[in-house]
Amino acid sequence: MDKWLSHPTSLKVISVIVGLLLWAIVHIDPDTSPQTATSNIDTKTIEASVITADGLDTDKYVLTAMEPTVVRLDVQGRLTVLFNASSKDDYKVQVDLKGVKPGIQELPLTVKLPKGITLVEMSPRTVTVQIEEIVTKPFEPQVIVEGKPADGYIVGASTIVAPTTGVQVTLPKDDMSRIGAVTTEINIEGADKTVVNKKAKVIVYDVDGIEMTNAIVSPETLHVEVKVTPPLKVLPLQVRYTGTLPEGLSLVSVKPAIDKVTVYGEQKQLDELQVYDGVVLDLSKVKQTGTIRVKTELIDGIKAIDPAEVELNVVVAPVKNRTLTGLDVAIEGIANGLSAVIRTPANGKFDLTVSGADPVLSTLKASDISIIANVEGLGVGTHVVTLQVDVPAYIQTVLADGQTLTITIEITDNSVPGSGGDNSEEVGGTPTEESPPPATTPPPDTSEETGNGGGNAAGGSTTNP
Repeated sequence: MDKWLSHPTSLKVISVIVGLLLWAIVHIDPDTSPQTATSNIDTKTIEASVITADGLDTDKYVLTAMEPTVVRLDVQGRLTVLFNASSKDDYKVQVDLKGVKPGIQELPLTVKLPKGITLVEMSPRTVTVQIEEIVTKPFEPQVIVEGKPADGYIVGASTIVAPTTGVQVTLPKDDMSRIGAVTTEINIEGADKTVVNKKAKVIVYDVDGIEMTNAIVSPETLHVEVKVTPPLKVLPLQVRYTGTLPEGLSLVSVKPAIDKVTVYGEQKQLDELQVYDGVVLDLSKVKQTGTIRVKTELIDGIKAIDPAEVELNVVVAPVKNRTLTGLDVAIEGIANGLSAVIRTPANGKFDLTVSGADPVLSTLKASDISIIANVEGLGVGTHVVTLQVDVPAYIQTVLADGQTLTITIEITDNSVPGSGGDNSEEVGGTPTEESPPPATTPPPDTSEETGNGGGNAAGGSTTNP
């Protein structure tokens, strides 16, 4: 016997028999007959299976609260199946929100288990949900500018380039009334030119300044620009002219589409400017009534101008002449103690022929014309004085080639008895018929209206287009 037990084969056989006995002891059900063995079925507990909502009409409602958010599952199945379904994602716990209306309500839970696994227990079996109606409203976002520009530059207007229709904000109905501001931010720190952000995020804040992270914004980003410029000043626009109109035409009016421009430059130079006259109309390019675009030119001390072009509405008409008679002449610059008398023309009045378009000439009055004789520095005696004639815009004085407008003035000393005699009036008085000197510069035409001609002549000391 001892020899048999010590044989290696015998030991192997005995080990197998012992193993079988141990397996039988573990798996034999004491409640069954000794011939019946249990199967390899086991149980498993999932402590925190996440609840998901399904079926909610998200175009109308939003789930704002759910309690609880996880459940405990006790499941049963074969060992191999339980082992393969080890992830929490394999166990789906859902609450059906299809057809649910706004409010707080308790709903049953359903569970979807992997094949071969059955539910033993689920705790809890219901969930409380809060459903709210959602609304969408349009808002015009505010641009919040952060930072400071470079030295010597200022912050101009901020603009939302796109979209220009604003943004749509979607929130639960109760939250919508709590919106304080819809904003987008742009940083201009150290900038010396216009700053552009094509993807500026839109943020919704409540009345307490706290971001409302549950807000749905469409679009989520905006194209924003902030102007960073040198100092600026808004100035009245004044049109200047160069060249001459084609023969036979005269200006009726020149009206810019805008009456002010914005100029940029050093503050000291801007302070000295009262008007912008950098829009120059070349009259030689005007052939007929119409619209002309003229560039705004840089003038001294100006770095930039907005806008870069100005539209001018130009009206022209055939030129005509008109003679105005009996115009007063103002004598200026007479020294103290001296008197001045107009000797020529004999009546102390002046006749002047002007040209322009008929609509302009028809409204012209004698009071619209200023004629000045400056005798400053002249002493006692008779002098031929060149006149300074100022006429309204779009009116020209008509002169023959080489002609100047002059009058003869006699200056006398008031301290000399009998000086000047009794046959004249001082400063534009009418002399008597005893000594009427001849006129040195008779007017070119004595008729009140003389028809077309002379449209491009300029007269007096002031020329107008």
